[in-house]
Amino acid sequence: MRPLTGRRLPGALAAAALALSLTAACSAGGGPPVAAGGGASAKSSAPASARILNVHTGGSGQFTPNYNPFTPAPLPGVQGMIYEPLMFFNQARSGDVQPQLATAYRFADGGRTLTFTLREGVKWSDGEPFTADDVAYSFTLAKDNPKLNSGINSGGNVLASVTAADPTHVTLKFTRPAYTRLWNIAGQSWIVPRHVWEKIKDPAGDTNDHPVGTGPFVLGTFAPQSYVFKRNPLYWEPGKPKIAGLRFWSFNGGDAATTALAAGQLDWTGLFMPDPDKQYVAKDPAHNKYKNESFLYVTNLVPNLTKAPLDDLAVRQAINVALDRKKIIELAFAGLGTMPSPLELVLPQYQDYVSPKYAGAQVEYDPGKARGILEQAGYRRGSDGVYAKDGKRLSITCTVVSGWTDYISAMQVIKQELKDVGIEFAAKEVSFNAFTAAQTSGDFQMQIWNGYGGPSPYYMYNNILNSENVPPLAQNQARWKNAEVDAALEAIAQTPPEDTDAIKQQIHRIQDQVMAQVPYIPIQQSSALAEFRTVNATGWPSEENPYALALPFYTPDGAIVAKNLVPTG
Repeated sequence: MRPLTGRRLPGALAAAALALSLTAACSAGGGPPVAAGGGASAKSSAPASARILNVHTGGSGQFTPNYNPFTPAPLPGVQGMIYEPLMFFNQARSGDVQPQLATAYRFADGGRTLTFTLREGVKWSDGEPFTADDVAYSFTLAKDNPKLNSGINSGGNVLASVTAADPTHVTLKFTRPAYTRLWNIAGQSWIVPRHVWEKIKDPAGDTNDHPVGTGPFVLGTFAPQSYVFKRNPLYWEPGKPKIAGLRFWSFNGGDAATTALAAGQLDWTGLFMPDPDKQYVAKDPAHNKYKNESFLYVTNLVPNLTKAPLDDLAVRQAINVALDRKKIIELAFAGLGTMPSPLELVLPQYQDYVSPKYAGAQVEYDPGKARGILEQAGYRRGSDGVYAKDGKRLSITCTVVSGWTDYISAMQVIKQELKDVGIEFAAKEVSFNAFTAAQTSGDFQMQIWNGYGGPSPYYMYNNILNSENVPPLAQNQARWKNAEVDAALEAIAQTPPEDTDAIKQQIHRIQDQVMAQVPYIPIQQSSALAEFRTVNATGWPSEENPYALALPFYTPDGAIVAKNLVPTG
């Protein structure tokens, strides 16, 4: 049995896309909480032991009470703060895996059997004991109800059976090796109490109005504009949480949320702002802090490889070297993003997985080289300055979601840069629903979109490169199919996670193909801002101690942060 400590974990299954939650957190705002004192440095008048922190996760409009962790959109905080997974995979620090409801795990039978040792002495918030029977029930519930939004169902349910051998051991058996599914199984599946849930007739649709969990918080009060999670007095981790609770606020727009944050009316949020130092920190430099989380995703130009002219490698290569990413990041993304890796890998998080031959690889900016690539491929520049081949002008339309101002601004910069190398480029703004419909159908030439990963490089590569993950199944929006990559991903799926050398060899195989074929054109390694105040609580994640992502809308990281906060005074 392998104990759960901070260790390197090379793989689990492909992550579900986080696009919607991230977008919401960056674009929405809320309606004003009641500040204690009214100033930017206002401190709660409540004693430290009774202090409730004000939180905004991006919600707009009125909240709808939904405490079902298996639904697509439970209230923020339900997943992690009320219902916990077996393990915590810290994406802010490579290889950091923390025990939660499970203290150890063991694979057997070539990855087809997985046994967890469970934490003893845990109680549900109603006082009933937590046992292996609850865990077995939770996984069986997800197995038998494909409609449930559960980590075990991600990438297809391959769970064959679940057995509770004794009160502290659960064994899961799979139809194929589950090495690369550990994150989804142990880190993204929510454990519920059997004695409550076996009475729920519709587990996929019930709003679970009286939630009973093992998490650090329980439901306090609910109102359409705000709701409260209060400290769980029966929580299994001694002395935690120290804060009394959290109040989640909804706002009517991003400006209102930003104003409330700057005025000291919010303790924690994840708002996008072009200049956080000026808009936020300067209001109270002693207490207003933020962290730029840049380990989550890569913003790409996504070529549809089933359509001309982007099925032509020379065109993709030319576009790739024609873009001045520094200029795009500065003008469109307020300088908050970082330069991307041509390997489609978030760095320095996964620097250890970079092939030695690409150790110094960087995205290029060389307009002259772009023109040379096109001319060598048989393109000739017309009198209008646009290259053409076989009578067809090199013209590309890129779809973007209307109202996503940073992406739209990026389109304007890219248009000019591609014009300079003889490529006609136009942006097509569409609604979000139309955008996602086009992703599913493939009715687009190019899109600007994000590639998401997980706690190892496997996830990003599996998500966006595996030929099995072409929409509508998953994130391979480019429709890229490459037998070498598929074979490498399958090899990783068959490899025990502790065999890091073998996994790295397969990752390097994938990188050879990414560098040679340019299936995606990276724009930036994107960031998400987390803003927080130290006037009412300390213990927030920092660059020196990134014990979790500091984003309040990210699960289960938000719960890990909340239970580690210490009220001031």
